[in-house]
Amino acid sequence: MQASTRAFIKRGGAACAAAAVLLGGSFTVATAAPSNELAPAPAVSVEATLPATSETPAASSSAIPLPEGLAEAVERDLNLSVEEFNAQGELAAKAADVQTEVAKADPSAVVSIAGDTIKVQASPASAAVEAAKTAAGSSKVVVTAAPAAPLSAPASVDALFADYVSTFGSTKLESIMLNGNGEFVIRTGDPATASSANVGSAMKTHVFSAAAAPSVSDFAAKYGNVKVEAASGPATAYATDVTNGQGYAAANADFSKGGICSTGWNGFNEKGDPAIVSAGHCTLDGAVTDTYLMDPETAPAVTKDKDSGVLLNPVVTVGTFGFSQFGGLGNSPATGTQTNPGNIGTDVSVIDGINPDLNQIAVATDWATPTDLGASGAKVDRVSTAIVGAPICKSGRTTGWTCGNVDAVGVFLVGGIPDSSNNATDRAVRGFGSTTMKSDQGDSGGPVISGNDAVGITSAGTKDGLWSYTADLKTALDATSGYSVKIFLETPVVTTTDPVYREGAVTGTVSGAPAGTTVTVIIDGVSTAAPVGADGKWTAKAPNKFGTFSVTAQTKNGFSTSETTEASIEVIKETLAVPAITAPANDGIVAAPVTVITGTGKAGATVELTGDVTGTAVVGTDGKWSFTVTPGLEVGPYTVTAKQTLTDWNDSTNTTSKFTVVPAAPAVTSPSNGQEFAFDQGPTAISGTNIAGATLTVTLNGKAQTVTVVDGTWSVALDAKLATGKYTLTAVQAVDGVDSLTTTSAFTVLAEPKPEPTTPPVTEEPTTPAPSSPAPSKAPSQAPTDNDLANTGASSSMLVLGGAGGLLLLAGSVFLLIRRRNTAA
Repeated sequence: MQASTRAFIKRGGAACAAAAVLLGGSFTVATAAPSNELAPAPAVSVEATLPATSETPAASSSAIPLPEGLAEAVERDLNLSVEEFNAQGELAAKAADVQTEVAKADPSAVVSIAGDTIKVQASPASAAVEAAKTAAGSSKVVVTAAPAAPLSAPASVDALFADYVSTFGSTKLESIMLNGNGEFVIRTGDPATASSANVGSAMKTHVFSAAAAPSVSDFAAKYGNVKVEAASGPATAYATDVTNGQGYAAANADFSKGGICSTGWNGFNEKGDPAIVSAGHCTLDGAVTDTYLMDPETAPAVTKDKDSGVLLNPVVTVGTFGFSQFGGLGNSPATGTQTNPGNIGTDVSVIDGINPDLNQIAVATDWATPTDLGASGAKVDRVSTAIVGAPICKSGRTTGWTCGNVDAVGVFLVGGIPDSSNNATDRAVRGFGSTTMKSDQGDSGGPVISGNDAVGITSAGTKDGLWSYTADLKTALDATSGYSVKIFLETPVVTTTDPVYREGAVTGTVSGAPAGTTVTVIIDGVSTAAPVGADGKWTAKAPNKFGTFSVTAQTKNGFSTSETTEASIEVIKETLAVPAITAPANDGIVAAPVTVITGTGKAGATVELTGDVTGTAVVGTDGKWSFTVTPGLEVGPYTVTAKQTLTDWNDSTNTTSKFTVVPAAPAVTSPSNGQEFAFDQGPTAISGTNIAGATLTVTLNGKAQTVTVVDGTWSVALDAKLATGKYTLTAVQAVDGVDSLTTTSAFTVLAEPKPEPTTPPVTEEPTTPAPSSPAPSKAPSQAPTDNDLANTGASSSMLVLGGAGGLLLLAGSVFLLIRRRNTAA
């Protein structure tokens, strides 16, 4: 925004305009929607509207028709349909995620989009390739090898900017950006003529002397991937003193200074209070404070009067400028050295104390309906980063809704605000540039979107109209210490229509909700923050009482909220589950007498028994119940039915157990189960005890015998002692024709043990007399020991060996004697 050199507004004109506002009704203005800081994705642009009169109902943000102006601009400027534009915006947002991940692995990688493809230039050997594929998900990705960088390639746009500014200053510099081919492009008005014989040789060393000042071409030749384009110098901020158009007017207290800009993004401060985010240069470095909405009907977009010295129809106050930054911290100019990044900053302002009569909605107007700006436009649902090649559109009070593509990203220079001596300093702003998205003075501060993503704030443009520059929105918001953009959130839908039980699930959905979204659900005065899942579904809990209750639900993400939906639910009594009879089990056969019926149910419920057993039992905290039967159930068939009841619950249905009680199994006392007998001590009889008068059938290894129990005892004689082996017997008794349970027993007759082996007697060897001839050597007095063997002194074998040795010596003597005799002969 440029400072006015003449009176900004005539007080009389302002007063008349204010009167016209009071008499003429309310108007709307496009603003940008804030994004939730917790959401990783971008926020939306919003449109603020004044309260509607009865003749002009307020537009609903949840029922905005197809934006005709948006479709027209997208088709006119980009040759795309709205659907294609949104799809490419989604792709650009995905590419921004890819860029974030790829930069971690390969800071020199270049990410852009073309058509339906995310393009990544990176070293094939780096981890950037896999990072790109992972971050892109299902999106099409083409990874190409980055061109071999010269040894002196710039480390980044910031490093190149610092080097340039420290060498030439920023006087004629327009921008330094990275394009889709991975090239660093310097746009400057400094001469690009070579002044050194070394120009064009990237491998030669350049020495700049005071006598021969370096040219920009000399500078660029130090790098193998830097090119220079001619430009007129720093861009001009898009603002004007007075226009005949819509937007907002900014002025100081006495209206001696001011200008006109466009509202950018509706949003919030760090406490959640309403705010508007716009361009920093619109404050004239803090010289103006107050803001006023313009009448979009009498000052529509795409019409302006640059020569007018009167502020046109300020309809209502907006708020007061708070924080602003144009350039580096404290509005500092672009400077830089090799070790200083050059004071690269942003172009952002915030308007606080928003007029409570304004209804801020998250829609960027496309100016198709000046009488109701909120009725047509683009909903913005997150904040993202601009990607080279991505389609973008902007909304502004001068040129309206225009679209183009991102051609480069990096740093651009904007002419600063003149001081009292009319001296201006250039400001360095981080952002992106476009040669196809048109804008002009008065569009400053307006929202720039890509698809449904908020990506920037309109900042500046070149005098020749070739380039328009946009401040990066994420960088701008980071400078504001907690301000965020309002995003558009769909109104939630309550999907529960059938009656529910106490504390049952009340469900709903929200379409297109970004990560971190919740739904505030209020039922019977109790508020619940229900998280929205990736499938768009949410769940809350019904009250713990009966009746019909109203339900209000509102989508929330950060400070952004949707419209509220109303519904109702009916809470009814729940029916108890059927209790279980665990013993005697259904169709079971049990021994007489049965003295206890047991089962499971809901803790605290009362179980009512009917049928052959009647009574009640209370289910314990462990979910179990039991009922004592007095007297016990004797032999015969029985049926027992159970249900459970509990206060504030519907009774359960019945469950039934039909079982048969039979005589108890007979007892086998001898042989006992598991008993073992010696081979010659096998049992000769089997005996036991049980019901007197019962008929007992005993089966031993398949052979059955029948016996009658007398006086409670019985015995079955065996033909002979049982031989070695394993035996199994069963016993069943019948009482009045009813068989009892069966007893099974097993015992073993052991095999005859084998005789112990006898040890043959030890005979002593006779002592061999010592030989008459002398021993060859003296025998040791004690033989050596061998591990654990006993020490026996000189053994008989040693003595025999000694004798044998003597005989051998004697034989040797005879042999020698014979040889001597033969020789003598």
